[in-house]
Amino acid sequence: MFELVVEGVCAGYRGKAVVRDISLEFGAGVHILLGPNGSGKTTTFRVLAGILSPMQGRVLVDGRNVHSEVDVKSAIGLATHRSALAPRLSVVDNLRYWARILGLPPGPTEQRIAEVLALLRLEKLADQRIGSLSRGQDQRVGLAKAFLGRPPILLLDEPMAGLDPTAAEQLGDHLRALADDGHTVVASTHALVEAHRLADDVTVLHDGRIVGRGEPAALRTALLGSAYRLQIRGSDDLPAALERLGHRCEQQRQGTVVVEVADEQAAQALVTQLVGAGVGVHEVVPVRNPLEDVYRQLQTEGANDGAA
Repeated sequence: MFELVVEGVCAGYRGKAVVRDISLEFGAGVHILLGPNGSGKTTTFRVLAGILSPMQGRVLVDGRNVHSEVDVKSAIGLATHRSALAPRLSVVDNLRYWARILGLPPGPTEQRIAEVLALLRLEKLADQRIGSLSRGQDQRVGLAKAFLGRPPILLLDEPMAGLDPTAAEQLGDHLRALADDGHTVVASTHALVEAHRLADDVTVLHDGRIVGRGEPAALRTALLGSAYRLQIRGSDDLPAALERLGHRCEQQRQGTVVVEVADEQAAQALVTQLVGAGVGVHEVVPVRNPLEDVYRQLQTEGANDGAA
């Protein structure tokens, strides 16, 4: 297992800091970076990959500095919006080129290329030139390139962008399997359902700083207060029963109500109380996953900051 450690990093462009005081430790698992556009996610990835040197601080892979020890970068696979692919070469020739750069042995290389093409559902595009692909297709080839050498650390900037739901689910399952096998996966995403499903932890970036880190539900509690909004569908006396139990609720259509509770345990306790009181409870679902509330709040704050 390779550990990625970020110590007091401040970084940016032309002397102007974009991210400040970033300190993180990433081990085996799926770690999500969450934040609106302009929060510093892409800059953070460039620093972690050793592409952009920090103004201060350092990035270590197993104790070795990725900006001063060049060979350490071979432990990192990076996929960004700019895939660094040759537009005149075909998809498969680009992957063959990068396999040589990575020093993969010639024998197993073709099999490995076939595997990553299948993983990203690129088999039918293998002979097409990169320059003829859509942006989403180009990004999928960039992911295939990042996976080629089976690096122990993967840095993936918006890996779900441009993927259809089936491909996104397949990629998510692959990332989860890699993490369970000891790989360190750090990904940014706007796909909040996938983030909630996959994340071992979430780091929230806002205005170039870390404003929170933890499991999705715990983050929502820490940053926004009440952690859960439940939609409950039940019998006619459901609203009155909730009021008797001390809960204010919003009545919705078709016999449903929305109520706020502290966390998942509180949600389970509430349902138990309702059933114990003889109230018919037919369905209980979260109104949104915890990350969606956090993300909406960050977007609102970013818009307000811009207006100021």
